[in-house]
Amino acid sequence: MITRLPLLFSQITVEDLQREAQRLQHDYTFLSYGLTAAWVITVIYVLMMVGRQRKLKQEIANLKAMLEEKSPSARAR
Repeated sequence: MITRLPLLFSQITVEDLQREAQRLQHDYTFLSYGLTAAWVITVIYVLMMVGRQRKLKQEIANLKAMLEEKSPSARAR
């Protein structure tokens, strides 16, 4: 195995290294786009859930107020 390494390195050219570097850079560009899109989607989803939670809390408060108005026994508690 060790005896094959010099033979392997002698077959690699500067152009091969440059081509591989460009390919990796291209792959990392798409990876960064994908991660950015995933974070944007996650942030939008979390903001939507926060908005729904606020609406539900308000609706629960309104329902409690309606229940207290209709039920005189609820006021005694």
